Amino acid sequence: MSGALVGVDLGGTLIRAAVATGATTHGPLVRHPTPATGGPEAVLDAVAAAVREATGGETPGGVAIGIPGPLDPATGMVYTAPNLAGWHDVAAGGMLRERVGSDIAVQNDARLAGFAEWTAGAGRGTRHFIFMTASTGIGGGLVIGGELHAGTAGTAGELGHMIADPNGPGCTQGHRGCLEGIASGTGMVHRARLLLEGGATSSLSAVPADGLDARAIEDHANAGDALARQLFDDAGRALGLAIGGLINELSPEVVAIGGGLSQAGDLLFAPLLAAVPDMAFAVPLSRCRIVPAQLGTDAGMVGAIAWAGRCFGPPPTAASPP
Repeated sequence: MSGALVGVDLGGTLIRAAVATGATTHGPLVRHPTPATGGPEAVLDAVAAAVREATGGETPGGVAIGIPGPLDPATGMVYTAPNLAGWHDVAAGGMLRERVGSDIAVQNDARLAGFAEWTAGAGRGTRHFIFMTASTGIGGGLVIGGELHAGTAGTAGELGHMIADPNGPGCTQGHRGCLEGIASGTGMVHRARLLLEGGATSSLSAVPADGLDARAIEDHANAGDALARQLFDDAGRALGLAIGGLINELSPEVVAIGGGLSQAGDLLFAPLLAAVPDMAFAVPLSRCRIVPAQLGTDAGMVGAIAWAGRCFGPPPTAASPP
């Protein structure tokens, strides 16, 4: 196990770690709860414990970790992590290096999911690829010319914070009218509550306050509720217009949409695909496929494994024979 590469997917509730067995494959998952309210020290202690368990106590050859929030992969600095208390300008790379004794590669979690889809999923074989995840929030990853794009500050790929409607609701970051405020699960629930409080008629009014989530909206939309369907129509159209703009800007070969909302199928994809031509130019659109992502909830782990190989070389089990 000595010299093994480890991928870590750090979430707001769960830490997952595994040893790389190939370029995009991994061994059994180690799962530790995330002490999200304990601050950076507690969280990184838990990450280190998961890494040690994955390697059987041996020092790894390198660790790649996906962290939710804007960060600089070049320095390992996490600017903020909205779902983790006390994470502001945290030198996560250096702090984790002290705990596990090996080199650390820090990346944004959504960007790693995009890297996974590019290497082993919907974007395989492309050189220009966009991944968008629509779930609690909206994020993404950009592969340009065969390279994962981070930008000068390391924060490229925050696709949820483009303006979708200047008069629209704010997102959790306070950005009024951004895509996340309209088309994320959180944004849809917020809009549903505002509409219900304003007297809108909907079967959603019978849902307990603590049970009103994106899945409930999906269920009621499938049952024919007009307000729930309108929320999905608005979310899909906003995503489609944003994707059309990205196609104009970057001319990708493939755009893949993942995240929990993508599991709603035509509820989301029908208005999304209908809206794309309203924004995208015909020529780049004709050369681009818009598809569901393929890797599901494993994308974050696969991305961390693949990124470990990109940063530290192939894992020992995947190395070429001498």
